[in-house]
Amino acid sequence: MRELEAIEEQLASTYKKHDCSGWGALLADEWFITHITGQVITKKEVLEMCATAPEITSTYEDLSVRSYGTTAIVTGINNASALGQTIRLRFTDVFIRRDNRWVIALSHATRLPD
Repeated sequence: MRELEAIEEQLASTYKKHDCSGWGALLADEWFITHITGQVITKKEVLEMCATAPEITSTYEDLSVRSYGTTAIVTGINNASALGQTIRLRFTDVFIRRDNRWVIALSHATRLPD
């Protein structure tokens, strides 16, 4: 579904611009991520980090979208660049259809070897 791929792109662009409000609007209130460190980080915690985070540029590859009615799963690889370094992350985002729009309910990221 192209709509979910577009939301993934919005997620990257709003975070890069420090548009924390726009970024947060793409996430369900109960959203959390299991970070590459293994730490669970909530939406509230990430929104606090958003304003002061370094500029991160993300490009995606191997995106796969699976839709199950009002739930969808997007997986892929995020090439995230910040402060002169790039890391590759395999990610999973679980989307839910709420109030006639898609929001991300939870995320998981695993760092890939260099």
